[in-house]
Amino acid sequence: MLACGLGFGAACTSPAPAATGGAYSSTRANITSVACVAGCSGFDSAKSGSLVRLTGTKMSQVSRVVFLGARGAADDVRAPVSRRTDTLAEAIVPAKAVSGPVRTVNGDGLRSHASRAIVTIKVGGSGGPVEARVVGQRVFQGATRPARLDVLTHQALTVTVVLARVTDGAVLEAWQLGTLPAGTVQSVTWNGLVGGIAQPVGRYEFRVTASGTGDVQAASAPAPVATGAFDLVDHKFPVRGRHSFGTGVAAFGAKRDGHVHQGQDVFAKCGTQLVAARGGVVKLNKFQSAAGNYLIIDGGGTDIDYGYMHLQARSPLKKGAIVMTGQEIGRVGDTGDAVGCHLHFEMWSGPGWYTGGAPFDPLPFLKAWDKYS
Repeated sequence: MLACGLGFGAACTSPAPAATGGAYSSTRANITSVACVAGCSGFDSAKSGSLVRLTGTKMSQVSRVVFLGARGAADDVRAPVSRRTDTLAEAIVPAKAVSGPVRTVNGDGLRSHASRAIVTIKVGGSGGPVEARVVGQRVFQGATRPARLDVLTHQALTVTVVLARVTDGAVLEAWQLGTLPAGTVQSVTWNGLVGGIAQPVGRYEFRVTASGTGDVQAASAPAPVATGAFDLVDHKFPVRGRHSFGTGVAAFGAKRDGHVHQGQDVFAKCGTQLVAARGGVVKLNKFQSAAGNYLIIDGGGTDIDYGYMHLQARSPLKKGAIVMTGQEIGRVGDTGDAVGCHLHFEMWSGPGWYTGGAPFDPLPFLKAWDKYS
């Protein structure tokens, strides 16, 4: 996506004229992002003739896009909308457009606020036939956001993308993207599964091959013209804010009144977001006088159960619900027999939590997840 640059604070936030006194019958559009999708000069830049896509809300009545350039109206350039839905509007970059924010105009003249996103107008590409970038250098197994590779061609090419595991070179997936015109951005995604089976954690790489021009010749096993690597990991640290690990009576195995502490306490401000360390299925969602509001998740692809206790309120997730790695499950609280706001976190071996399994010390795992997530 194209990010708002420095020096455009007023232009990015200046209000459009208010729709008062019945002057307008339409609803003002709201722009949340702007991206070049065809005829691009780079992943984050467009040029004259490029197709740009504005995404947001209430776009269905947009008729024109105004490229605002620098401050003031002297370099404003308008372009008709070539396609629109309720959530997007597309337009061709006009010849005299310069870098800057954009706004939309409805058929009755109602203007949107200037976008926070900046359209960068630049002549020329990278000089190579293909560019590739991985969105997100770390991908979590079972998460809602998959690994994604964006491919940008600077000349007409027939493109193939394969996914390989770096440790052993095994090719796991392949995508035939067909012949892409120059300036086209195309994406492929991978969710960490092959044939429904979760792949081992480690380093993976998208490899782009292309044919169809004098610069890139077809071959039985062509060398990649672009690559993008990422790490596949299996857990996300559950406390999404400033935190500290408890010691002494707050550590696993500490002797308590009539029992042994079966988890690790992670202290954080009440209300701090909690996410699933590992996706899976909700096993229990209950309240108990000692644990307070608690949630037990059967970890997908493992025999481990994960326990989250002293939640501020009952988790919205129902028993039997499928949970993704990194999905919000609740907030840090101090319900039940808790001293101070914290997450009491437990991990149990198979067959599971109080069903024949046994708790084990989660601290080494928590510290490892904390380092990378």
